[in-house]
Amino acid sequence: MLDLILLPAVLLLVLGLRSVRQGDPRRHGYFMTAGVTLVGIRLALPFPYLPHAHRTLGIAVLALAGGTMLLGRWALAWREGRSRRAAIPRIHRAAGTLTLIVLAVAVAAWLLRQGF
Repeated sequence: MLDLILLPAVLLLVLGLRSVRQGDPRRHGYFMTAGVTLVGIRLALPFPYLPHAHRTLGIAVLALAGGTMLLGRWALAWREGRSRRAAIPRIHRAAGTLTLIVLAVAVAAWLLRQGF
């Protein structure tokens, strides 16, 4: 039942990707941060049946997402003219792609573990 918390997180991540395609980087950041927060809440809830290794991998995926969000803040600063690091947006896009790939693999492994 707790996995229903992941449905709004998926919706927020989709809205975040859609908003960046529409050219609104601030709204993109808000949606992605809210989605990662919901996934973090899901991982923080107590589960007696989840092995320690799975919880550790989930926290590692969240750490990767957190690093990507930090890069996103720096990329937004460059976009708004508050920074001179022109390479940060490319690094943020690469880290975001890596994060989405790792998240997709983790979700597929989670669903296959559940027997869907």
